[in-house]
Amino acid sequence: MSKAPKPIDLEQSAQHGCGDLLEVVLFAPQGSNERDFLLGADVRFGTMVVASEDWTKSVEIGLSKATLGLDLIGCEIDASVHRFGDKKPASTKTQVQRTQIASASSQVGGHASLGASAKSAAMGAATADVRAESGLAKSRKTSSTATQMIETHEDPVIALSGNRWRFSSVSDTFMESRYSGSEALCKLKVTAPSIKVEGKLSFQPKNIVIVDVECTSTSLLDSLRKSPNKLAIAKVLLSKHLKEINPLLEKTSGSIVGWISNLKGDL
Repeated sequence: MSKAPKPIDLEQSAQHGCGDLLEVVLFAPQGSNERDFLLGADVRFGTMVVASEDWTKSVEIGLSKATLGLDLIGCEIDASVHRFGDKKPASTKTQVQRTQIASASSQVGGHASLGASAKSAAMGAATADVRAESGLAKSRKTSSTATQMIETHEDPVIALSGNRWRFSSVSDTFMESRYSGSEALCKLKVTAPSIKVEGKLSFQPKNIVIVDVECTSTSLLDSLRKSPNKLAIAKVLLSKHLKEINPLLEKTSGSIVGWISNLKGDL
């Protein structure tokens, strides 16, 4: 009879960044032991209001994309087990249609000659030669057309390389509500006595979506929508503001880390 694996108590902790905009909580849905365990991630998105000091102007923002990355110590992802968000590459089909076209052209030409010669006065006879020519030409042409069809399917969550998952708004302009948590993210194999799993949920400034703008003067939202340059400037200012209020800036990549979730445990 095989010995039951020793369980591990995992402690959950979090570092808040942009709490209204996004959050992630790592957990072990079926518990953990000294051999392996399933890792779950409750990922949620919402909107956040950024206002001026006097509250005369406020901007509500959301996110179109975000990335969850895992930093693993004392464990590794089991590559033989399905990951949440695994997607097959898009397939293509090519249909070739050939059409044969037959055409006929005719040409009738007449060339006649009449000749008479008197060979002798005694014969008193004449010979006549008459020749006529005509022609008929036919041709066939074959043409083919190829139509390529690409079968694609957009998923809100896609598993990437480097222990990462990408979350995207598929049918809406920005993400809202829960995007994962009901299904295990992946399976982890324990490789050391001390375990630490750190999940960083981050986004790029270009992923910021302006949901609504309130201003006591003219409609700033309309002016932003009419000018892509102003919209880009607004996103830059918003990302700068988020970096100032968020201590979890990823300096190497320029990403804004909105939330960090940790799981720790020892055998």
